[in-house]
Amino acid sequence: MKKYVMITGGSRGIGLSVASYFLKNDYSLILVSKNITSLLNAKLYLHQTFPSAEIDIYNIDLSIPSYVVNVFDEILSRYPKLDVLVNSTGILTHGNINLSYQELLELINVNLLSTIMVTNLVAKKMKLQGFGHIFNLGSTAGLDAVPKIAAYSATKSAIVSYSQSLYKELLPFNIKVCCLCPSVVDTDMTNDGRIDNATKIQVDDLAKSIDYVINLSDYATIAVLPIRCTTMDLL
Repeated sequence: MKKYVMITGGSRGIGLSVASYFLKNDYSLILVSKNITSLLNAKLYLHQTFPSAEIDIYNIDLSIPSYVVNVFDEILSRYPKLDVLVNSTGILTHGNINLSYQELLELINVNLLSTIMVTNLVAKKMKLQGFGHIFNLGSTAGLDAVPKIAAYSATKSAIVSYSQSLYKELLPFNIKVCCLCPSVVDTDMTNDGRIDNATKIQVDDLAKSIDYVINLSDYATIAVLPIRCTTMDLL
């Protein structure tokens, strides 16, 4: 039987690396992203290595939670099951007390509200099928608040807390929830010249982390997995 994974933010960066990992392990992909051009490019890129892969793409703006609620139920109904959800969509907005209302709204909508809504809808499907893995992308900034990105840290802290609660709630239904909490990852979002990109956490490290968690024995679980960047810790 086919195995299905849904990846939000699956068109580039961490999401694209995770997509490659799952294709190597014979999953069918459901990729979600705001940018249709990026989605089409990602599909083309992945098919170059995996020409027979089943890859469905959905152009969805996660900055509009009400739209997410309306469309995701219909999308999920198209698939007989969903084995894994990876929520890798996220935005990084620098600032704290100087952020505008609109900047705060977008940050909270994308990083928090839409992530929770997608997870809730998928969790209901997984409860009915009796199994599943859910991975949410948190951050070490959600474990230890970081100056100059107060609002971002707050959204990630909320995702960590939400994931920990959901971990306990869904465990009796054979659904394992893990919040991956990386430090600085080499993506477009962190390419600000402060440190050499080569010395950051690499996107493949996130795929390796997911592989580790998924392949633990049946009675071993990890609710929160910090992934630290040695370069940042040495500063």
